[in-house]
Amino acid sequence: MSAPRHVVVHAAALAEGAERLALRSLDDGDVGVIDGTEGTDVVVVRGAAPTAPIQDAVLVCQVEADRVRCRRVTGEEPGEEVETTVIPASVDLFDRVRGIFETDVLRDRAVAVLGLGSGGSFIVRELAKAGVGRFLLLDHDRLEPGNVSRHECGLNDVGRLKALAMRDLVHRHNPAAEVMTSTLHVNGNTRHEVLDHIRKLDADLVICATDTRESRLLINRLCVANELPMIIGGVFQRAYGGIVQRVIPGLTACYQCFVQALPGQAGDTEISSEADAARFSYTDRAVLPQPGLSTDVVPIALLMAKLALVELLGDASPAFRGLSQDLVAPMFQWINRREAAHARLPPMGVTVDELSVLRWYGVLLPRLDDCAACGTRELITTDELFPAT
Repeated sequence: MSAPRHVVVHAAALAEGAERLALRSLDDGDVGVIDGTEGTDVVVVRGAAPTAPIQDAVLVCQVEADRVRCRRVTGEEPGEEVETTVIPASVDLFDRVRGIFETDVLRDRAVAVLGLGSGGSFIVRELAKAGVGRFLLLDHDRLEPGNVSRHECGLNDVGRLKALAMRDLVHRHNPAAEVMTSTLHVNGNTRHEVLDHIRKLDADLVICATDTRESRLLINRLCVANELPMIIGGVFQRAYGGIVQRVIPGLTACYQCFVQALPGQAGDTEISSEADAARFSYTDRAVLPQPGLSTDVVPIALLMAKLALVELLGDASPAFRGLSQDLVAPMFQWINRREAAHARLPPMGVTVDELSVLRWYGVLLPRLDDCAACGTRELITTDELFPAT
Protein backbone atom coordinates (compact mmCIF):
# COMPACT_ATOMS: atom_id res chain seq x y z
CA MET A 1 0.00 0.00 0.00
CA SER A 2 1.28 3.45 -0.92
CA ALA A 3 0.85 6.49 1.33
CA PRO A 4 -2.37 8.48 0.74
CA ARG A 5 -2.49 12.21 -0.07
CA HIS A 6 -4.82 12.88 2.88
CA VAL A 7 -5.27 11.06 6.20
CA VAL A 8 -8.35 10.97 8.44
CA VAL A 9 -7.57 10.02 12.03
CA HIS A 10 -10.16 9.06 14.65
CA ALA A 11 -8.91 10.58 17.91
CA ALA A 12 -10.41 7.73 19.93
CA ALA A 13 -8.14 5.29 18.09
CA LEU A 14 -5.04 7.09 19.32
CA ALA A 15 -6.22 7.34 22.91
CA GLU A 16 -6.07 3.61 23.44
CA GLY A 17 -2.30 3.32 23.53
CA ALA A 18 -1.92 1.29 20.35
CA GLU A 19 1.52 1.23 18.74
CA ARG A 20 0.57 -0.25 15.37
CA LEU A 21 -2.70 0.29 13.49
CA ALA A 22 -4.22 -0.49 10.10
CA LEU A 23 -4.70 2.09 7.36
CA ARG A 24 -7.97 1.80 5.44
CA SER A 25 -7.87 3.11 1.88
CA LEU A 26 -10.65 5.16 0.24
CA ASP A 27 -11.11 6.94 -3.09
CA ASP A 28 -8.60 4.82 -4.99
CA GLY A 29 -5.90 5.48 -2.40
CA ASP A 30 -6.36 9.25 -2.21
CA VAL A 31 -7.61 9.07 1.41
CA GLY A 32 -6.39 6.87 4.22
CA VAL A 33 -8.41 6.28 7.41
CA ILE A 34 -6.97 5.38 10.81
CA ASP A 35 -9.98 4.18 12.84
CA GLY A 36 -8.35 2.01 15.51
CA THR A 37 -8.32 -1.29 13.61
CA GLU A 38 -5.29 -3.38 14.50
CA GLY A 39 -2.65 -3.71 11.81
CA THR A 40 0.89 -2.85 10.78
CA ASP A 41 0.45 0.03 8.30
CA VAL A 42 0.71 2.87 10.84
CA VAL A 43 3.29 3.38 13.56
CA VAL A 44 1.90 5.50 16.40
CA VAL A 45 4.36 7.68 18.26
CA ARG A 46 3.59 9.90 21.24
CA GLY A 47 5.72 12.99 21.63
CA ALA A 48 9.17 12.26 20.23
CA ALA A 49 10.26 10.73 16.93
CA PRO A 50 10.07 6.94 16.63
CA THR A 51 12.86 4.93 18.18
CA ALA A 52 11.58 1.49 17.17
CA PRO A 53 11.95 0.14 13.61
CA ILE A 54 9.23 1.26 11.19
CA GLN A 55 9.78 -1.29 8.45
CA ASP A 56 6.64 -2.47 6.63
CA ALA A 57 4.78 0.68 7.70
CA VAL A 58 3.21 3.22 5.35
CA LEU A 59 2.79 6.10 7.82
CA VAL A 60 4.17 7.37 11.10
CA CYS A 61 1.43 9.05 13.16
CA GLN A 62 2.95 11.40 15.75
CA VAL A 63 0.60 12.40 18.58
CA GLU A 64 1.58 15.72 20.12
CA ALA A 65 -0.06 17.78 22.88
CA ASP A 66 -2.14 19.93 20.54
CA ARG A 67 -2.14 18.13 17.21
CA VAL A 68 -1.60 14.94 15.26
CA ARG A 69 0.99 14.78 12.47
CA CYS A 70 1.23 12.00 9.90
CA ARG A 71 4.33 11.43 7.77
CA ARG A 72 5.06 9.08 4.92
CA VAL A 73 7.64 6.39 5.58
CA THR A 74 10.66 6.86 3.35
CA GLY A 75 13.01 3.94 3.67
CA GLU A 76 13.48 3.57 7.40
CA GLU A 77 12.73 7.19 8.31
CA PRO A 78 9.62 9.40 8.51
CA GLY A 79 9.44 11.55 5.44
CA GLU A 80 7.10 14.16 4.01
CA GLU A 81 4.16 15.26 6.18
CA VAL A 82 0.71 14.34 4.88
CA GLU A 83 -2.33 16.61 5.25
CA THR A 84 -4.33 15.26 8.20
CA THR A 85 -7.87 15.66 9.52
CA VAL A 86 -8.63 14.54 13.07
CA ILE A 87 -12.13 13.44 14.03
CA PRO A 88 -12.64 14.31 17.72
CA ALA A 89 -14.24 11.82 20.08
CA SER A 90 -16.17 14.37 22.10
CA VAL A 91 -18.90 17.00 21.85
CA ASP A 92 -16.49 19.17 19.83
CA LEU A 93 -18.16 17.62 16.79
CA PHE A 94 -21.21 19.77 17.52
CA ASP A 95 -19.59 23.17 17.88
CA ARG A 96 -21.56 24.53 14.92
CA VAL A 97 -24.95 23.96 16.57
CA ARG A 98 -24.05 25.78 19.79
CA GLY A 99 -25.70 28.93 18.45
CA ILE A 100 -29.02 27.07 18.56
CA PHE A 101 -28.60 25.22 21.87
CA GLU A 102 -25.94 23.96 24.24
CA THR A 103 -25.00 20.53 22.99
CA ASP A 104 -24.28 19.30 26.51
CA VAL A 105 -28.05 19.28 27.08
CA LEU A 106 -28.67 16.67 24.40
CA ARG A 107 -25.59 14.68 25.33
CA ASP A 108 -27.37 13.75 28.57
CA ARG A 109 -30.70 12.91 26.92
CA ALA A 110 -31.88 9.39 26.09
CA VAL A 111 -34.27 8.42 23.29
CA ALA A 112 -35.81 5.02 22.60
CA VAL A 113 -36.60 4.59 18.89
CA LEU A 114 -38.86 1.62 18.26
CA GLY A 115 -38.96 0.76 14.56
CA LEU A 116 -36.04 1.50 12.25
CA GLY A 117 -37.59 1.56 8.80
CA SER A 118 -37.54 4.50 6.42
CA GLY A 119 -38.99 7.00 8.90
CA GLY A 120 -37.30 5.67 12.03
CA SER A 121 -33.87 5.56 10.40
CA PHE A 122 -34.17 9.21 9.31
CA ILE A 123 -35.19 10.28 12.82
CA VAL A 124 -32.26 8.44 14.38
CA ARG A 125 -29.81 10.04 12.00
CA GLU A 126 -31.12 13.56 12.69
CA LEU A 127 -31.03 13.10 16.46
CA ALA A 128 -27.50 11.69 16.29
CA LYS A 129 -26.40 14.68 14.21
CA ALA A 130 -27.97 17.02 16.77
CA GLY A 131 -25.91 15.45 19.56
CA VAL A 132 -28.33 13.18 21.45
CA GLY A 133 -26.10 11.14 23.72
CA ARG A 134 -27.97 7.89 24.42
CA PHE A 135 -30.17 5.68 22.24
CA LEU A 136 -32.16 2.50 22.34
CA LEU A 137 -32.55 1.21 18.77
CA LEU A 138 -35.11 -1.59 18.48
CA ASP A 139 -36.17 -3.47 15.35
CA HIS A 140 -36.43 -7.19 14.63
CA ASP A 141 -35.97 -6.92 10.87
CA ARG A 142 -33.02 -7.12 8.48
CA LEU A 143 -32.27 -4.64 5.72
CA GLU A 144 -33.38 -5.95 2.32
CA PRO A 145 -32.40 -4.70 -1.17
CA GLY A 146 -35.86 -3.19 -1.62
CA ASN A 147 -35.43 -1.07 1.54
CA VAL A 148 -32.45 0.98 0.44
CA SER A 149 -34.42 3.32 -1.84
CA ARG A 150 -36.04 4.77 1.30
CA HIS A 151 -33.67 3.89 4.14
CA GLU A 152 -30.72 5.79 5.61
CA CYS A 153 -28.57 2.67 5.24
CA GLY A 154 -27.40 1.53 1.81
CA LEU A 155 -26.57 -1.58 -0.18
CA ASN A 156 -23.44 -2.17 1.86
CA ASP A 157 -25.71 -2.90 4.85
CA VAL A 158 -28.12 -5.30 3.09
CA GLY A 159 -28.58 -8.47 5.13
CA ARG A 160 -27.66 -6.79 8.41
CA LEU A 161 -30.03 -6.36 11.31
CA LYS A 162 -31.39 -2.83 11.09
CA ALA A 163 -30.66 -2.20 14.76
CA LEU A 164 -26.96 -2.95 14.32
CA ALA A 165 -26.63 -1.11 11.02
CA MET A 166 -28.26 1.98 12.55
CA ARG A 167 -25.98 1.73 15.58
CA ASP A 168 -23.02 2.09 13.25
CA LEU A 169 -24.71 5.00 11.47
CA VAL A 170 -25.17 6.79 14.82
CA HIS A 171 -21.49 6.35 15.60
CA ARG A 172 -20.51 7.71 12.19
CA HIS A 173 -22.18 10.99 13.20
CA ASN A 174 -21.60 10.88 16.97
CA PRO A 175 -18.79 8.53 18.05
CA ALA A 176 -19.35 9.29 21.73
CA ALA A 177 -23.03 8.25 21.74
CA GLU A 178 -24.05 5.30 23.88
CA VAL A 179 -26.24 2.95 21.86
CA MET A 180 -28.27 0.02 23.14
CA THR A 181 -29.72 -2.28 20.49
CA SER A 182 -32.49 -4.87 20.52
CA THR A 183 -33.92 -7.22 17.91
CA LEU A 184 -37.16 -7.87 19.78
CA HIS A 185 -40.32 -8.13 17.71
CA VAL A 186 -42.79 -5.82 19.45
CA ASN A 187 -45.92 -7.81 20.32
CA GLY A 188 -47.91 -8.95 23.32
CA ASN A 189 -45.37 -11.63 24.19
CA THR A 190 -42.43 -9.23 24.34
CA ARG A 191 -44.06 -6.16 25.91
CA HIS A 192 -42.37 -6.67 29.29
CA GLU A 193 -38.95 -7.05 27.68
CA VAL A 194 -39.50 -3.94 25.56
CA LEU A 195 -40.38 -1.98 28.70
CA ASP A 196 -37.32 -3.37 30.49
CA HIS A 197 -35.11 -2.05 27.68
CA ILE A 198 -36.73 1.39 27.85
CA ARG A 199 -36.28 1.50 31.62
CA LYS A 200 -32.68 0.35 31.39
CA LEU A 201 -31.99 3.25 29.04
CA ASP A 202 -33.86 5.59 31.44
CA ALA A 203 -35.46 7.08 28.34
CA ASP A 204 -36.57 10.71 28.31
CA LEU A 205 -38.67 10.09 25.20
CA VAL A 206 -40.05 7.19 23.18
CA ILE A 207 -40.41 7.46 19.41
CA CYS A 208 -42.80 4.94 17.91
CA ALA A 209 -41.95 4.37 14.25
CA THR A 210 -43.32 0.84 13.91
CA ASP A 211 -45.62 -0.02 11.01
CA THR A 212 -48.42 -2.11 12.51
CA ARG A 213 -51.44 -1.00 14.53
CA GLU A 214 -50.86 -3.79 17.07
CA SER A 215 -47.35 -2.60 17.86
CA ARG A 216 -48.39 1.06 17.99
CA LEU A 217 -51.26 0.39 20.38
CA LEU A 218 -49.02 -1.73 22.58
CA ILE A 219 -46.24 0.89 22.71
CA ASN A 220 -48.85 3.58 23.37
CA ARG A 221 -50.21 1.62 26.32
CA LEU A 222 -46.72 1.07 27.74
CA CYS A 223 -45.95 4.78 27.52
CA VAL A 224 -49.27 5.89 29.00
CA ALA A 225 -49.03 3.42 31.89
CA ASN A 226 -45.45 4.44 32.67
CA GLU A 227 -45.87 8.17 32.08
CA LEU A 228 -43.38 8.25 29.22
CA PRO A 229 -43.79 10.98 26.58
CA MET A 230 -44.09 9.51 23.10
CA ILE A 231 -44.03 10.77 19.53
CA ILE A 232 -45.71 8.57 16.96
CA GLY A 233 -46.07 9.03 13.22
CA GLY A 234 -47.13 7.23 10.11
CA VAL A 235 -47.95 7.69 6.45
CA PHE A 236 -51.16 6.94 4.59
CA GLN A 237 -51.48 4.53 1.64
CA ARG A 238 -48.92 5.26 -1.07
CA ALA A 239 -47.69 7.98 1.31
CA TYR A 240 -50.08 10.59 -0.12
CA GLY A 241 -49.90 12.15 3.35
CA GLY A 242 -49.35 11.32 6.98
CA ILE A 243 -49.87 12.19 10.62
CA VAL A 244 -47.64 12.90 13.60
CA GLN A 245 -48.97 12.71 17.15
CA ARG A 246 -47.39 13.79 20.41
CA VAL A 247 -48.57 11.81 23.43
CA ILE A 248 -47.93 13.28 26.89
CA PRO A 249 -49.64 11.00 29.42
CA GLY A 250 -52.22 12.79 31.51
CA LEU A 251 -52.26 15.83 29.24
CA THR A 252 -52.88 14.96 25.58
CA ALA A 253 -54.93 12.38 23.73
CA CYS A 254 -53.09 9.10 23.24
CA TYR A 255 -52.84 6.94 20.13
CA GLN A 256 -55.72 4.78 21.37
CA CYS A 257 -57.86 7.94 21.50
CA PHE A 258 -56.97 8.56 17.84
CA VAL A 259 -57.90 5.02 16.82
CA GLN A 260 -61.23 5.18 18.67
CA ALA A 261 -62.14 8.70 17.51
CA LEU A 262 -61.03 8.39 13.87
CA PRO A 263 -60.88 4.68 13.00
CA GLY A 264 -61.02 5.30 9.26
CA GLN A 265 -58.05 7.66 9.28
CA ALA A 266 -56.14 5.45 11.73
CA GLY A 267 -56.68 2.52 9.36
CA ASP A 268 -55.36 4.42 6.34
CA THR A 269 -51.81 3.06 6.49
CA GLU A 270 -49.07 2.47 3.98
CA ILE A 271 -48.77 -0.96 2.35
CA SER A 272 -45.01 -1.14 2.17
CA SER A 273 -44.17 -4.84 2.51
CA GLU A 274 -45.43 -8.28 1.50
CA ALA A 275 -46.65 -8.79 5.09
CA ASP A 276 -48.64 -5.55 4.94
CA ALA A 277 -50.10 -6.55 1.57
CA ALA A 278 -51.21 -9.92 2.94
CA ARG A 279 -53.27 -8.16 5.63
CA PHE A 280 -55.23 -6.24 2.99
CA SER A 281 -55.49 -8.87 0.26
CA TYR A 282 -58.63 -10.69 -0.80
CA THR A 283 -58.93 -14.39 -1.59
CA ASP A 284 -59.45 -13.73 -5.29
CA ARG A 285 -56.99 -10.87 -5.76
CA ALA A 286 -53.54 -10.18 -4.38
CA VAL A 287 -52.63 -6.70 -3.14
CA LEU A 288 -49.20 -5.47 -4.13
CA PRO A 289 -47.01 -3.39 -1.79
CA GLN A 290 -47.39 0.29 -2.64
CA PRO A 291 -44.76 2.17 -0.65
CA GLY A 292 -44.35 5.91 -1.03
CA LEU A 293 -41.17 7.63 -2.08
CA SER A 294 -38.52 8.64 0.41
CA THR A 295 -39.37 12.27 -0.35
CA ASP A 296 -42.94 11.50 0.82
CA VAL A 297 -41.84 9.87 4.06
CA VAL A 298 -39.18 12.40 5.07
CA PRO A 299 -41.57 15.32 5.84
CA ILE A 300 -43.35 13.18 8.46
CA ALA A 301 -40.08 11.90 9.94
CA LEU A 302 -38.61 15.40 9.98
CA LEU A 303 -41.47 16.79 12.08
CA MET A 304 -41.13 13.83 14.44
CA ALA A 305 -37.44 14.67 14.86
CA LYS A 306 -38.24 18.36 15.48
CA LEU A 307 -40.89 17.51 18.05
CA ALA A 308 -38.38 15.20 19.71
CA LEU A 309 -35.86 18.04 19.99
CA VAL A 310 -38.53 20.36 21.40
CA GLU A 311 -39.37 17.76 24.04
CA LEU A 312 -35.74 16.99 24.89
CA LEU A 313 -34.52 20.59 25.06
CA GLY A 314 -37.34 22.07 27.12
CA ASP A 315 -36.35 25.65 27.97
CA ALA A 316 -32.64 25.08 27.29
CA SER A 317 -32.80 26.68 23.85
CA PRO A 318 -34.21 30.16 23.13
CA ALA A 319 -34.52 29.22 19.45
CA PHE A 320 -36.59 26.13 20.21
CA ARG A 321 -38.64 27.90 22.88
CA GLY A 322 -40.40 29.81 20.11
CA LEU A 323 -40.93 26.59 18.16
CA SER A 324 -42.49 24.97 21.21
CA GLN A 325 -45.08 27.76 21.24
CA ASP A 326 -45.94 27.02 17.60
CA LEU A 327 -46.11 23.24 17.87
CA VAL A 328 -48.87 23.04 20.47
CA ALA A 329 -51.33 20.79 18.63
CA PRO A 330 -51.57 17.19 19.88
CA MET A 331 -51.61 15.97 16.26
CA PHE A 332 -50.35 17.25 12.93
CA GLN A 333 -51.35 16.26 9.41
CA TRP A 334 -49.29 16.56 6.22
CA ILE A 335 -50.56 16.18 2.66
CA ASN A 336 -48.11 15.11 -0.05
CA ARG A 337 -50.51 14.75 -2.99
CA ARG A 338 -54.12 15.40 -3.99
CA GLU A 339 -55.05 11.74 -3.78
CA ALA A 340 -57.48 9.40 -2.00
CA ALA A 341 -59.12 11.33 0.86
CA HIS A 342 -57.65 14.58 -0.49
CA ALA A 343 -58.37 14.01 -4.17
CA ARG A 344 -60.97 16.81 -4.26
CA LEU A 345 -58.61 19.51 -2.98
CA PRO A 346 -58.00 22.37 -5.42
CA PRO A 347 -54.44 22.86 -6.73
CA MET A 348 -52.24 24.77 -4.29
CA GLY A 349 -51.61 27.67 -6.68
CA VAL A 350 -50.68 30.85 -4.80
CA THR A 351 -53.34 30.82 -2.08
CA VAL A 352 -52.54 30.58 1.62
CA ASP A 353 -56.02 30.56 3.14
CA GLU A 354 -57.35 27.09 2.26
CA LEU A 355 -56.42 23.44 2.69
CA SER A 356 -53.60 22.52 0.32
CA VAL A 357 -50.88 20.00 -0.38
CA LEU A 358 -47.35 20.30 0.99
CA ARG A 359 -48.38 22.00 4.23
CA TRP A 360 -48.70 21.02 7.90
CA TYR A 361 -51.99 21.40 9.73
CA GLY A 362 -52.48 21.23 13.49
CA VAL A 363 -55.37 18.96 14.47
CA LEU A 364 -57.31 19.31 17.73
CA LEU A 365 -57.68 15.78 19.09
CA PRO A 366 -59.32 15.70 22.55
CA ARG A 367 -58.74 12.99 25.10
CA LEU A 368 -61.58 10.48 25.22
CA ASP A 369 -63.18 9.70 28.57
CA ASP A 370 -63.80 6.13 27.41
CA CYS A 371 -60.33 5.59 25.93
CA ALA A 372 -59.20 2.03 26.59
CA ALA A 373 -55.65 3.21 27.35
CA CYS A 374 -55.86 6.61 29.04
CA GLY A 375 -59.56 7.18 29.82
CA THR A 376 -59.19 6.22 33.47
CA ARG A 377 -56.24 8.57 34.08
CA GLU A 378 -56.73 11.82 35.96
CA LEU A 379 -56.42 14.79 33.61
CA ILE A 380 -53.47 17.11 34.22
CA THR A 381 -54.29 20.68 33.28
CA THR A 382 -51.93 22.88 31.29
CA ASP A 383 -51.65 25.23 34.29
CA GLU A 384 -50.49 22.40 36.50
CA LEU A 385 -47.92 21.22 33.96
CA PHE A 386 -46.62 24.72 33.18
CA PRO A 387 -47.17 26.79 36.37
CA ALA A 388 -46.87 30.57 36.14
CA THR A 389 -43.51 32.00 37.19
